Amino acid sequence: MKLKKDNRSRFTVRSIITSAIVAALVAVSVMSISGNDKLSFLKDNVASEFFYDIGKHTNNVVQATGGFISDVANFRNNSDKVNKLTKENEKLKQEIIDIKSDKNKQKSLEDLKKSLNYVQGDQKEKFVSAGVIGKNDGDWYQSFVIDAGADKGIKEDSIVINGKGVVGIVYSVNNSYSKAISLIDSRASVSFKIVGKEDYKGVITTSSTVGKSDLKDMDKLLQGYLFDSRSKVKKGDEIVTSGLGLYPENIPIGKVTQVINDKSKSMKIVKVRPNVDFKKIDDVSIISPRKLE
Repeated sequence: MKLKKDNRSRFTVRSIITSAIVAALVAVSVMSISGNDKLSFLKDNVASEFFYDIGKHTNNVVQATGGFISDVANFRNNSDKVNKLTKENEKLKQEIIDIKSDKNKQKSLEDLKKSLNYVQGDQKEKFVSAGVIGKNDGDWYQSFVIDAGADKGIKEDSIVINGKGVVGIVYSVNNSYSKAISLIDSRASVSFKIVGKEDYKGVITTSSTVGKSDLKDMDKLLQGYLFDSRSKVKKGDEIVTSGLGLYPENIPIGKVTQVINDKSKSMKIVKVRPNVDFKKIDDVSIISPRKLE
């Protein structure tokens, strides 16, 4: 019985001491939140020094924990702002792309409307608009594929134009698409005349007679010769289709940039800068070829 009583007494004393320490720590912790100055009274006696040190460290822990929580909150806020700004930036970029795309489409439609100026008579009823969906390798559109075929009335030798003038000619037709070559392709040729000097005619060609097109120089991209070497042609003269052959008359081709008198061949050769940009062909119009009798 005495042993149990001693144990009970020890437990009671231990509990009281533990409770006192816990209460002191809680009190010190509460005061530490308000600042270190309120802990200074604990320095006044040696007995309290222990609690002062504990309170001081507790205060540091509380402040460090508070700072960490604040940093985490700030990081989350900043992260949310960054994500929001990133989404807004992507949205603006897409809007700019859409605006540019709309402008390009509008310009393309305007060019197609201009191409109607080159269509005469009953050809307007057979006028077909098409988009370019494929091309040869390289920068230039020498051969390309359009998204219109026999299902839209396209036939071999149909003429391809856009708002700037002659593009080329169709050489292969499938049900839903067709293949065409442009004027810079070695297989293509077109008869021309000089604007204001309709009697002066010739042909744009890449035959061995005049050599290959110079794909490095836009001013010499097309070349050909005049049927009459005495024809008076000069730099700056504009040329259009003559109406001879498959191409209907008066469709713009380009402008003369150089005239060469080849006396050895009794020929007058011309270098021509085309109106059409053969590095960028998006939308085209297809018209029926001229009927040859």
